[in-house]
Amino acid sequence: MDLTFDELGLALNYVCGCPSSSGACCNKTDNKKANDDMDDMFGGDAEVDDMFADDEETEADKARKARMAHALKLKQEADAKKEKKEKAKPVEKSLVVLDVKPWEADTDLKMVWEQIINNKQQEGLKWGETFKLEPVAFGIKKLVMTCTIVDALVLLDDITEYIEGFEEYVQSVNIASMNKIS
Repeated sequence: MDLTFDELGLALNYVCGCPSSSGACCNKTDNKKANDDMDDMFGGDAEVDDMFADDEETEADKARKARMAHALKLKQEADAKKEKKEKAKPVEKSLVVLDVKPWEADTDLKMVWEQIINNKQQEGLKWGETFKLEPVAFGIKKLVMTCTIVDALVLLDDITEYIEGFEEYVQSVNIASMNKIS
């Protein structure tokens, strides 16, 4: 059975007890009485309210609050374990050996070494105490130097670019070795 909206409105007015065909009840007190009668037909509101008593709601609320408290406690324990793992993580360091090759055989490599270690000071970077001069070819020697870096703080590319910045003395910088230190 298909009803249009107008027919549905007339049927609703008939059930509510409103004789008007305009769709609006003309007497609101009669409409209120009709609604009260409908409530009484099903036993009144008091019985419906008793069906959903406050005791059951508080028990459900208590159970929900207990589950929420338990979940919060588990989350806090997991966060505490995560913080302990992060704190216990050791600092990763690397020992780096660099080969610095000069442009000419008569370059004063001791002076270059001193400029490098004195001008580049950075947190997480510690230069080696000494250097070595090793022969390359045709009387040219290379500067072999070491440094210790904290991997999270210092990028090796920054160090090599810094040393290559001494363009009048340094031709190239190679990483001879890089070892992790625990």
